[in-house]
Amino acid sequence: MSNISKSIALVGRPNVGKSRLFNRLIGRRVSIVHDKPGVTRDIVVEKLSDSLILMDTGGMGATPDMTEKVIADATNEQANFAITTADTIVFVVDLQAGLTGLDMEIASLLRSSGKDVIVAINKVDAPQHSQLASDFYSLGFKNTVEVSAEHGNGVDSLVSMLEAKYGAFDTEAKNDGEDRIKICVAGRPNVGKSSILNRLLGEKRLIVSDVAGTTRDSVKCDIDVPVKDGDTMKFRMYDTAGLRVKRKTNTSLDYLSSLRTHKVITACDVVFLVIDAMEGVSELDKRLAGEIAEAGASIIVVVNKWDYAVEMFSRSTLGNYKNIQEFGKDFETAVRHELPLIGDSRIYFVSAKNDTGIDKLPEAAMRIYKKMNSAVSTGKLNTVIQKLLEQNPPRYISGKRFKVYYSVKVSSRPYTVRMYCNSTLSLSHMYRRYLTNGIRDALNLGGVAINLELVGKVSQTIQERLSSKK
Repeated sequence: MSNISKSIALVGRPNVGKSRLFNRLIGRRVSIVHDKPGVTRDIVVEKLSDSLILMDTGGMGATPDMTEKVIADATNEQANFAITTADTIVFVVDLQAGLTGLDMEIASLLRSSGKDVIVAINKVDAPQHSQLASDFYSLGFKNTVEVSAEHGNGVDSLVSMLEAKYGAFDTEAKNDGEDRIKICVAGRPNVGKSSILNRLLGEKRLIVSDVAGTTRDSVKCDIDVPVKDGDTMKFRMYDTAGLRVKRKTNTSLDYLSSLRTHKVITACDVVFLVIDAMEGVSELDKRLAGEIAEAGASIIVVVNKWDYAVEMFSRSTLGNYKNIQEFGKDFETAVRHELPLIGDSRIYFVSAKNDTGIDKLPEAAMRIYKKMNSAVSTGKLNTVIQKLLEQNPPRYISGKRFKVYYSVKVSSRPYTVRMYCNSTLSLSHMYRRYLTNGIRDALNLGGVAINLELVGKVSQTIQERLSSKK
């Protein structure tokens, strides 16, 4: 998996400020911070150095009145997992709320774990607040520090304690991953995104439940996959919150989750667009595919819950299909019709529940990544574009017909084709789509986002005038 050897976990009851402290320690906003208890559900992980990670966990003791019972149980399970695996535990408590019975239960659990524990008394936002902290010192832990995650007070003292154990935090290491293919698992709520990523990871890291919207945050994981020649495929994978239609994004938390998902998609090279086998392609799936392409990422369509389709066929409830392969072929045709962007790119039918088909996804990501970065000779590219123009000449717009003099590929993410043309104003949206799809088909770039960058004579003339005035 990686060369990480030590880990620190932030634990505590819900809404004591763990995520805000996590963001302070790593120096940027990663975990979603919200006043609603139970926002952090999965373990969020970031590097503090090449050999040290920091884990943000869901609130321990989460109850069904905060969120659905199945999620509350899974959140508690994840926090216990972090305690078991961590070398040092930062036990975060809330000064303003005072010492609670749940704090004392967690303290007892931590003492019995035998782990190294630092108590971080949070929300000491003013000097006079410090006199309220005596109850927390009575918990009996050797190391206690007063902090304000919101204002930064005392955080340096906590950092000093941790650095005394593990060495200085490496700010450069926190932004690593440039050598990894970045993959995002995206889709509507409850299509099985976390289950797929859990299978890829080979461990139960992410909360999985039948409740829609379980994943609030975007969770990052690195995986290394060995290949036949002894080499290794390196990936950085992100699980994301399920995207909802806008009219259902009706809380600030939904909005933050959606914003984080869009940000992750923009940062990734490849997106596994997960579709529910029993529901097919929805309007939201189509909108999301367009958004992925606009962000410049490549798409691999993953049809999850295929085990249900097989089960239905065995019960003869899939109509007049002769076999499941025939149904799959018809299903694939329908998906390609609804998502023309994927072109000839293979569609993967998987079952996260039964762990079938998942092992093929890393290699699929590697293949489409290579497509994105593949070179194309300018001669071949110009031949393809001229043929498209001849087969379906563009219409006259404002007395001009669009012409392309010369084209060249200039970048890979997105796959950008720069066209030197007579005017950037005479190309309609529909014709741009025709050229994009034509280039994709001709160069076997199914699933790859293609951007057309137009450079026209008008733009060149303006540039020359501006240059002459300098």
